Amino acid sequence: MKDEKSRARESAYKFLSYRQRSKKEVADKLKKKGFLDEVIEEVVNSLLNYNYINDTDFASNLAEDKIRNKPIGPALLRFELIKKKIPKDIVDKTIKEIYNKYSERSLAMDALNSRIKITGGLREAEKKKRLYNYLLQRGFSYDIAYEILGEMEIET
Repeated sequence: MKDEKSRARESAYKFLSYRQRSKKEVADKLKKKGFLDEVIEEVVNSLLNYNYINDTDFASNLAEDKIRNKPIGPALLRFELIKKKIPKDIVDKTIKEIYNKYSERSLAMDALNSRIKITGGLREAEKKKRLYNYLLQRGFSYDIAYEILGEMEIET
């Protein structure tokens, strides 16, 4: 049993060495490798105690990275965090903090600025339709997309 714990711990360390992970990701990885549930629980709790796993920090760092690399809206950010198996309460808290720090409207404008150049040659109505759909695909709200594109003057 002790040997299995050390193997599970080493496996978890290796998994964490590539990038930060959620508690659920680590537990699932150990489960997939065939470790017993009580061993997984003990190893994960140990990693939590030493702060090698911290879902709140992980969610916050992931959200910051996503927004810095390519602006996304709250809906897509929520999806990305849930995909990483972050608990719902932490997802909600992270989204609230991120969109208090960064305005959804300014992020949507940043996303549009990078996209507007590739809609050249289209009529204004078609450009707005494509840009509106782009904002929705990036997770921005209908209201923000409608508001921004309603104000926007697109050169034809």
